[in-house]
Amino acid sequence: ATSYAMGIGHLGDRIAGGGAFVQSWPRHERELSRTEKIEMQKRLTARGFDPGATDGVVGPDTISAIRAFQSSQGMVPDGFATSALLARLR
Repeated sequence: ATSYAMGIGHLGDRIAGGGAFVQSWPRHERELSRTEKIEMQKRLTARGFDPGATDGVVGPDTISAIRAFQSSQGMVPDGFATSALLARLR
């Protein structure tokens, strides 16, 4: 589901004139559990980044919040919900 959503979002970006992916797909990363996604959303909210509903679903609002957080930290704003990102939020 995440791959499909990212693919559709990227297609839309490309149609609108956006560029290629900033980095390769993170094949070595495992998907976060629902509990971890909820924790990430709560931690983003606590830091002032609005991920939308705290429901464990990484949708457009959560991706935007992740990108904003990553940018604020000098990270590549790829929007991926990874275990490394969760560790940084902790």
